[in-house]
Amino acid sequence: MPDIDVDVQAVRRLEAAAKRVATSLSALEGRLTSAGDIPDGAFGHLPFVSDLLREKYAEQVTGGMELFRSGHDAFERVGGALGATAESYERNEQDIDASFRAIGAGMPR
Repeated sequence: MPDIDVDVQAVRRLEAAAKRVATSLSALEGRLTSAGDIPDGAFGHLPFVSDLLREKYAEQVTGGMELFRSGHDAFERVGGALGATAESYERNEQDIDASFRAIGAGMPR
């Protein structure tokens, strides 16, 4: 059975990258919110058509905000999972080292 060799620092770098992406998505969400705030006359004053265009635009902005929130949440979860994974590997390595030290201490010299 092959040994498993994990680069814990690489996992930590992935964790940091996922958290940076989540932060970036949060910043973009604020810009999207601003883009959705348009004046009443932005689509002209044609009966029914102007209101329809404004409603459709609002739907697109709302959908975009939901997507950004979902993306943010997903990257937050990924970052958290990567952090937990790295901690588990580090703890496992510490436990293995402690076991070898205990075995070595119990052996006659």
